[in-house]
Amino acid sequence: MFFKPGDTFLLKRTPQQDDFYHLMNGKFCGEAWDAVSRYVYTALQGGSIMKGWTNDDRMMITCCNDGTRPVIFKIERIDIPENDEEREWLAKQNFGNTAEDAYTG
Repeated sequence: MFFKPGDTFLLKRTPQQDDFYHLMNGKFCGEAWDAVSRYVYTALQGGSIMKGWTNDDRMMITCCNDGTRPVIFKIERIDIPENDEEREWLAKQNFGNTAEDAYTG
Protein backbone atom coordinates (compact mmCIF):
# COMPACT_ATOMS: atom_id res chain seq x y z
CA MET A 1 0.00 0.00 0.00
CA PHE A 2 1.47 3.31 -1.08
CA PHE A 3 -0.83 5.67 0.84
CA LYS A 4 -2.31 5.23 4.28
CA PRO A 5 -5.52 6.82 5.61
CA GLY A 6 -4.75 10.23 7.03
CA ASP A 7 -1.49 10.79 5.10
CA THR A 8 -0.80 14.50 4.69
CA PHE A 9 1.40 16.06 2.05
CA LEU A 10 2.37 19.73 2.26
CA LEU A 11 3.70 20.93 -1.07
CA LYS A 12 5.93 23.95 -1.35
CA ARG A 13 6.79 25.94 -4.41
CA THR A 14 9.69 28.27 -3.73
CA PRO A 15 12.95 29.00 -5.53
CA GLN A 16 14.62 26.56 -3.11
CA GLN A 17 12.03 23.78 -3.23
CA ASP A 18 9.61 22.84 -6.01
CA ASP A 19 7.59 19.83 -4.93
CA PHE A 20 5.19 20.15 -7.87
CA TYR A 21 7.66 19.30 -10.62
CA HIS A 22 9.40 16.57 -8.63
CA LEU A 23 6.31 14.56 -7.61
CA MET A 24 7.36 15.21 -4.03
CA ASN A 25 10.67 13.41 -4.61
CA GLY A 26 9.04 10.08 -5.45
CA LYS A 27 6.53 10.10 -2.58
CA PHE A 28 3.62 10.16 -5.00
CA CYS A 29 2.37 7.49 -7.38
CA GLY A 30 2.61 8.75 -10.98
CA GLU A 31 -1.00 7.84 -11.84
CA ALA A 32 -2.36 9.49 -8.71
CA TRP A 33 -0.23 12.57 -9.38
CA ASP A 34 -1.58 12.74 -12.93
CA ALA A 35 -5.13 12.75 -11.57
CA VAL A 36 -4.62 15.48 -8.95
CA SER A 37 -1.75 17.60 -10.27
CA ARG A 38 -3.89 20.12 -12.18
CA TYR A 39 -5.77 20.94 -8.98
CA VAL A 40 -2.57 21.10 -6.94
CA TYR A 41 -1.02 23.44 -9.53
CA THR A 42 -4.06 25.72 -9.36
CA ALA A 43 -3.81 25.83 -5.57
CA LEU A 44 -0.07 26.54 -5.63
CA GLN A 45 -0.76 29.49 -7.94
CA GLY A 46 -3.34 30.84 -5.47
CA GLY A 47 -6.31 29.98 -7.67
CA SER A 48 -9.77 28.73 -6.89
CA ILE A 49 -9.60 24.93 -7.03
CA MET A 50 -13.29 24.30 -7.69
CA LYS A 51 -15.07 27.67 -7.76
CA GLY A 52 -18.74 27.21 -7.05
CA TRP A 53 -18.54 23.42 -6.72
CA THR A 54 -17.58 23.07 -3.05
CA ASN A 55 -18.39 24.94 0.15
CA ASP A 56 -14.91 26.50 0.05
CA ASP A 57 -13.09 27.53 -3.14
CA ARG A 58 -9.79 26.50 -1.54
CA MET A 59 -10.76 22.84 -1.09
CA MET A 60 -11.87 19.87 -3.16
CA ILE A 61 -12.22 16.10 -2.97
CA THR A 62 -10.87 14.05 -5.88
CA CYS A 63 -9.50 10.58 -6.54
CA CYS A 64 -6.93 8.80 -8.66
CA ASN A 65 -8.05 6.80 -11.66
CA ASP A 66 -6.84 3.39 -10.47
CA GLY A 67 -9.99 1.28 -10.71
CA THR A 68 -8.72 -1.53 -8.49
CA ARG A 69 -7.01 0.55 -5.79
CA PRO A 70 -8.62 4.02 -5.85
CA VAL A 71 -7.33 6.63 -3.47
CA ILE A 72 -9.43 9.62 -2.45
CA PHE A 73 -7.65 12.93 -1.88
CA LYS A 74 -8.75 16.08 -0.11
CA ILE A 75 -6.86 19.01 -1.62
CA GLU A 76 -6.70 22.26 0.32
CA ARG A 77 -5.01 25.53 -0.54
CA ILE A 78 -3.38 26.98 2.57
CA ASP A 79 -2.81 30.71 2.26
CA ILE A 80 0.22 31.93 4.20
CA PRO A 81 0.52 35.73 4.08
CA GLU A 82 4.05 37.01 3.62
CA ASN A 83 3.41 40.56 4.82
CA ASP A 84 0.80 42.74 6.53
CA GLU A 85 -0.79 43.77 3.23
CA GLU A 86 -1.42 40.13 2.27
CA ARG A 87 -2.65 39.35 5.79
CA GLU A 88 -5.20 42.19 5.57
CA TRP A 89 -6.31 41.13 2.08
CA LEU A 90 -6.82 37.52 3.17
CA ALA A 91 -8.83 38.59 6.20
CA LYS A 92 -11.31 40.35 3.88
CA GLN A 93 -11.82 37.39 1.53
CA ASN A 94 -14.84 35.15 1.53
CA PHE A 95 -13.96 31.81 -0.06
CA GLY A 96 -17.25 30.21 0.90
CA ASN A 97 -20.01 29.12 -1.44
CA THR A 98 -23.69 28.52 -0.81
CA ALA A 99 -26.25 26.44 -2.69
CA GLU A 100 -27.20 29.60 -4.59
CA ASP A 101 -23.59 29.89 -5.86
CA ALA A 102 -23.53 26.33 -7.19
CA TYR A 103 -22.96 25.74 -10.87
CA THR A 104 -26.00 24.04 -12.30
CA GLY A 105 -25.03 23.83 -15.96
